[in-house]
Amino acid sequence: MQYQVGRAGSDVTNLQNTKTRFINPFEGRTKALELSGLFLFDPTVEMKLGGSPLRSLYVEMGKESLYKSLERSAKLKTPWSARLSDELVGLLPPSIRGDVRAMLAGDEAVAQRRGIVGVWSGYFNVLESLKTQPLHAHEQLTVDIERACVDAADLCNKGCFVDAAKLLADNPLMSNFLWPTALEAIASATTFQCLLPARASVALEVRLSIMACWDVQLQVADGEVSKSNFAFLLPSPRQEGKNSVSLFFRWLLEKAGASTIRALSEDKRLFSSSIDLGTLGAWSRGTNLPKWSYLKRISDALFGADEADETQRMYWATTYFNFIGYYAELLVGAAQRVVGTPAADALTPWPTLPFGHCSIESWFHSRYQHWLEFHGGECQKAVGRGGASTFKC
Repeated sequence: MQYQVGRAGSDVTNLQNTKTRFINPFEGRTKALELSGLFLFDPTVEMKLGGSPLRSLYVEMGKESLYKSLERSAKLKTPWSARLSDELVGLLPPSIRGDVRAMLAGDEAVAQRRGIVGVWSGYFNVLESLKTQPLHAHEQLTVDIERACVDAADLCNKGCFVDAAKLLADNPLMSNFLWPTALEAIASATTFQCLLPARASVALEVRLSIMACWDVQLQVADGEVSKSNFAFLLPSPRQEGKNSVSLFFRWLLEKAGASTIRALSEDKRLFSSSIDLGTLGAWSRGTNLPKWSYLKRISDALFGADEADETQRMYWATTYFNFIGYYAELLVGAAQRVVGTPAADALTPWPTLPFGHCSIESWFHSRYQHWLEFHGGECQKAVGRGGASTFKC
């Protein structure tokens, strides 16, 4: 089943002052949020955050012309030609080419057999064909959320917003991500476009939960359950003004045993590396996050190649927390500027953050702890059923 995908975004960049400021997670101008289904970010967002936008992947494969053709088809909303479909399918693993061809030809039975209901289940379906391991817990959660929203999304596309809100509120999984104001915003929508502020708000909460699920998954793999890997990267009321980027730098500084930026730059382990004080200074202030290739050189020199996985996990967690914070800050600022005007209702539930929080710091701190406990409990249930394998990293 296919259903409408909307985008939520704002061109507003002149935000009111807040205690913690986040940096644009993407190069260039602020980009609209790309949502998939109802409450998930599109897989292309992950690629961009990782520094590998979809276009660059096609370029690396020598298929830039294919990318341009697919992009043109999407803009014009025209179906793919047989040639275009065959060329795309040819890039996939041989084991799934037949099924993908059948799905592109409209065979819904194949999609049902593979459990594909949207872009995320399709995306992970391809990834699973490339590896022998089952989906990890946070990946399975993403697919479960996509599947849980299919019927509600269908109702929204038909304009049945009250029914969609009730269906979501009654869903045993999705009810965990929704609060009264968000449900009211969904129920009172008059068009699918009107849902964008509420969808964005819930999507940010969902993404925070997925991060906590990944955290718990790593705790289980490390044998240190209840010891969060990432919570220290979250801005909190106790560390006003410190964003995830600057907190990540603090972690690196402490792990390296350095007390200052200069001490780090003068560390003998980095003598053969090209270290720029300006880059380190911007990173420490949280105004710039260097690319992973740069950070990997530093990490390998300081801690050895064996520690690269830990540094990379911290890096990815930082990029996601910064992404979440940046767009939460953007939407709060946009809504604050129209408080008391007729335009305010259109941005509900903003400027209030998910579950009624009035600051990004309090929302991050409270809800991430909630989700750690939630997914920790789910892990314990899985262990009791003998099915904890998905919680292994």
